[in-house]
Parts: sequence; structure tokens; C-alpha cells
Amino acid sequence: MRPHLTHLFMEVGSMERAKRFWLDALGLQLLEDRGVYIAIGGNGGFAMGIEQVLEDRVSSEGPEITLRVDDVDVTVERLKSFDIEIEEGPADQPWQARHAWLRDPDGRRMSIYSTDAPTMAMTSVEEG
Repeated sequence: MRPHLTHLFMEVGSMERAKRFWLDALGLQLLEDRGVYIAIGGNGGFAMGIEQVLEDRVSSEGPEITLRVDDVDVTVERLKSFDIEIEEGPADQPWQARHAWLRDPDGRRMSIYSTDAPTMAMTSVEEG
């Protein structure tokens, strides 16, 4: 199976400010709310994960591209065969996924993960 582009991920300094912008001002849907982490989406089934971090830890790199794959360990080995450096992982995460982080050829941070749980885009906090 080919990878699924499931969501972008970014860090914010204020969850309240992020919710006001993405949900209230832009009208996107709240898919998941864990307090310091939310997932938001629109009508297309695509999602963006937002995590609150300390203001001085917010990355200015832009969103992190995230791909869901069948087996993150197999995918990491494939990437290594193309001389792609894995920055972190693969490792099991508390959010019930196995993740690895790397950079694309232009230096953008991205992650790949595998899980048996539904993707963020398939679940919703609010119905309708």
C-alpha cells in the first residue's frame, strides 16, 4: 500500500490563540482535543495537528508533513537504502503510534508513522 498523506503538524505558543484563528476565524472543524494538542480539519478529509509548546520553542520552519505507512520500520529501512538520514526513531509514542522523523531533500522536517488506530481525519469531536 502507498503511504497516506494524513496531516500537517505544527507547534504553537498559545493554544487559545490557535483555536481562535483556525476554528473561530477560519471556521475549520475540531476533530480531536487533548488540551495541549488538537487536530483540526475541513471538508476534504485532511487534518492538521497543532501542539502547544513554550513560546521560545515554537519552530519557524513551518508545518511538519506527516505520512501514515503500513510499517514504519520497513519504510525506515527503505529510506536508509536511499541514503536518507533518519533523525529520530522509529519509536513507539504515547499517542499509540510508531513514529520516525526525517527531513526531505530541502530540509523540511517530516514524520512517518504506523498505527492500527484510525487516522485523525477519520474521527471527530463534533458531529455534523
